[in-house]
Amino acid sequence: MKCVRCQQQLSRVVYEEVEIDKCVSCGGIWLDDGELAKIVGATIEIFSQSLITKTLNTVSKGVPQSEKDSVERCPKCSQEMKALNYAYQSGVVIDSCPNSHGIWVDSGELEKVQIFKESQDRDLEKNREDLHKLARNANHAAESDLKSTGLLSILIDFLGKL
Repeated sequence: MKCVRCQQQLSRVVYEEVEIDKCVSCGGIWLDDGELAKIVGATIEIFSQSLITKTLNTVSKGVPQSEKDSVERCPKCSQEMKALNYAYQSGVVIDSCPNSHGIWVDSGELEKVQIFKESQDRDLEKNREDLHKLARNANHAAESDLKSTGLLSILIDFLGKL
């Protein structure tokens, strides 16, 4: 398989216990469908605090126009890939095959995806109890509102008009 960026032959390497295809020339990585999920689920790699800080400080939404204008083709089916912002707001742009063959990440982007995902997981765990309490309170308030507004009679009236 050839590199999406520089057309050099990709080499098979193991990263986070997953066999991936990496370009030794530009450092880009092809991940077959499902490999990214395995990699972000692993926590073998340890990242420096400076890389973590730099990555989390560059979080942004959307896809830059230069990435939208750039045309990369899937190394498996040659279809034009779509540039996507990983998790919609990570600031890491990945290129995805429209036929679900896989994704392309440029040099250094896989690590940034992992850092972003690990940060999200830590934040979720830290706030899990508060989120559960908020959901319980909202559910209780909704039940109280239903009882006090006579929703059943409103629903019967509505259905009767149909």
